[in-house]
Amino acid sequence: MHFFNPLFYLVVFLVLLYFPVAIFQLILIIKGWTKGEDRLFTRLKWQEQKHVVTTPILMQREYISRRRVMAVICTNGKNPKVVDKITTILKSYSTPLEVYVLKEEYDTHHYLAEEITVPSSYTCPNGSRHKLRALDYESKWLREKGISSETYLIHLDDDSVVSEEYVQYVYRMTEEGGQGHLRLREPGVHLFSTLADMTRVSDCAAFCTYFNKKGRPMAVHGEGLVIRADVEEQIGWDFGTYGADDIIMSQLIVKNGYRFGYIPFPIFIAPPTTVRDFYKQRRRWIVSMLWASTYIKKINRKMFYWLIYRYAVGWTGFFGVFLLIPSILFHFHFPLFLSVISGINTFCYFVFYQYGAIKTGKKWSPIMLALQFFIAIYEGGTLFYSLIYPPDKNVFDVITKV
Repeated sequence: MHFFNPLFYLVVFLVLLYFPVAIFQLILIIKGWTKGEDRLFTRLKWQEQKHVVTTPILMQREYISRRRVMAVICTNGKNPKVVDKITTILKSYSTPLEVYVLKEEYDTHHYLAEEITVPSSYTCPNGSRHKLRALDYESKWLREKGISSETYLIHLDDDSVVSEEYVQYVYRMTEEGGQGHLRLREPGVHLFSTLADMTRVSDCAAFCTYFNKKGRPMAVHGEGLVIRADVEEQIGWDFGTYGADDIIMSQLIVKNGYRFGYIPFPIFIAPPTTVRDFYKQRRRWIVSMLWASTYIKKINRKMFYWLIYRYAVGWTGFFGVFLLIPSILFHFHFPLFLSVISGINTFCYFVFYQYGAIKTGKKWSPIMLALQFFIAIYEGGTLFYSLIYPPDKNVFDVITKV
């Protein structure tokens, strides 16, 4: 008679809810590992060891004449030492790269790069604040300086940095917008946050890569977002939202008839350094998307529901393991098909987490294996935290960077 028990239906619902995304992400990870960027980088690493000098097919195109590439690091002034460290790395590249720091007028630190200072009096017509306000000013500042279609912008947060190959690829790309894949730098400062951020590596390798290759940016992050300067100025950043700027901008690039592509090189990000920072960061992402839901749905309704689905089910892959608990305690006898689906879910869930751990470093694989269930709960808790304790709209959550 367990078919009339609500707990039974809850278990069935959660198991079936995760199944589509489990299969999809498994296929994408296997495809990427065997045919995509992982295969390319493994081959290049082997060739370096053999002292064989080759040019990857992806890099055989010549630089497009008169093109300029600018890295724009947006900061709120709370992490000046980290910004200077990122700037030093970018300026060490042999590939030409103009580095700018976008900062507020109250920020008195003198950065190791050209500065774009947002006047305290600057306001946006749609009332955009915080990072959106700064980016909107930057797009207008570039126009006043005569920087337009010959220039590509690489947007960075004040804890992220791209590889030199990333910059080289931007010199050759033909799309008006694009983005690469995430990797972790400075892992291990906070163990649980590091392990949880490895799911961002897996998620990006699967979904960002897949959709960006198709020119449909359904999964986008702010770090490493590349936009041609005149396209950015045309669209602007004055969305009037609390956040979700990366999602909205990437969609508007396509909606306005421009192309969005995949950059097959890494963007390095640093995990949060405390539990509080991790939860504040995730809360900002989740709530900003919900608060901007009306705006996002007008642009691409399917993308909005896809993102909500991913946030809702991403942490539930382990739930099938707990089929054993109601089976023992309540003498439930689950149908064979449900047990099979649960087993597949669990397998896909482990592969997803292990992929991010291995890409960060093989030493992380056994640590992730031991703590994987706890990490899923740790990460899943951010969803409930965001809904119970939403942020103040007048304050943009700031976290410590390394």
